[in-house]
Amino acid sequence: MGRYLVAAGLARLADEMVGVAVVLLVLSRTGSAALSGLVVACYTVPSIVSGPLLGAWLDRARRPVLALAGNQFLLALAAFGLVTAGDDVPALLVPAFLAGITLPMTSGGFTSLVPRLAADVPRATSYDAMLFNVAAIGGPALAGVVSTAWSPDVAVVLLGALALVGGAWTCALRVPTHADAVTSSSLTEAMRRGLRHLATTPPLLGTTVASVLSFGAVGMFAPVLPMHVATLNVDQGYTGLVWAVFEVGCVAGLLALRRHLDRWRPERVVFTAVALYGVTVAAWPLAGSFAVLVGLAAVSGVAQGPTLTSTILARQRYTPAGLLGQVSTTGASLKLGAFAGGAALGGALEARVSTTSVILLVAAVQLVAAALGSIAAKQSNPGRVTP
Repeated sequence: MGRYLVAAGLARLADEMVGVAVVLLVLSRTGSAALSGLVVACYTVPSIVSGPLLGAWLDRARRPVLALAGNQFLLALAAFGLVTAGDDVPALLVPAFLAGITLPMTSGGFTSLVPRLAADVPRATSYDAMLFNVAAIGGPALAGVVSTAWSPDVAVVLLGALALVGGAWTCALRVPTHADAVTSSSLTEAMRRGLRHLATTPPLLGTTVASVLSFGAVGMFAPVLPMHVATLNVDQGYTGLVWAVFEVGCVAGLLALRRHLDRWRPERVVFTAVALYGVTVAAWPLAGSFAVLVGLAAVSGVAQGPTLTSTILARQRYTPAGLLGQVSTTGASLKLGAFAGGAALGGALEARVSTTSVILLVAAVQLVAAALGSIAAKQSNPGRVTP
């Protein structure tokens, strides 16, 4: 399991560097914020469609580690392509688009291997979820520090190097085959089975609805939070500190509860955590200073902490092993798509209403997400599919 954590950690660290390193690279080359945003969109948007197909293929692959390593090698190739692209627009967009196609592998693809590698699945899942938080803290920080100390070009080269090493480390994983893999049907039929299972398994559907809506609402923070931070008489750049403290709170919340998570049904933990997160976010507009906002962000992180782990545990509990890759990558695709939509909506709303109104809307959507997820999950005795 240690090798897995290193491989997945390197992959996610490189992925989290993209949003800062690539944006700064494009800005330094072209001076265009719109183009830098377009390059990041080209990296994100293809994964919205590719997730179900990649997951179905991963479930059927005899050597899934090669598929995951290939994703990292593609990201490394894209990074080096961006460095050598100059200010040529197609040369900047095409590598990002190609790398984005396999993006769900970085999150859902790796996560789907955990039950096949770990004896204590809940414990291993909590460590896997913490990797996301650690990468979310370290990736942007590393990209920012390297870009400032040297240049954005060096930051993107480092990103590619991490992906390259992560891919090589992934190749060293030894993953047992799962007994109920289905390889006789076509890839299209396998996709249908996975999507049908996701849509017709109430606890899994409820968890997906809650987590996707919640993450989509968080996307509204992307364009709005810097504006709100500026109203507290600090530079917009301090927005990164808010997110870093939030992620630290997530890790603290998960560490506090991870030994107890197997006592409750994972979907119920998700609904509770999402609702509590909404309640804490509703207090953000009350912050009269930046220090208070940072403290509230930490509290929100603690509330949000067990959400990702419990989402992953719900997928593992209610999904046959032969469909777990597809369900995981589909969930990742839906969340990425929702986040992109939320960011677009937040940008549109910011020009029309106050930042306080948008933050309160984010909080309200968390409560709606928890309620709709709970309704979708209604079932008297949901069956445990995996041990």
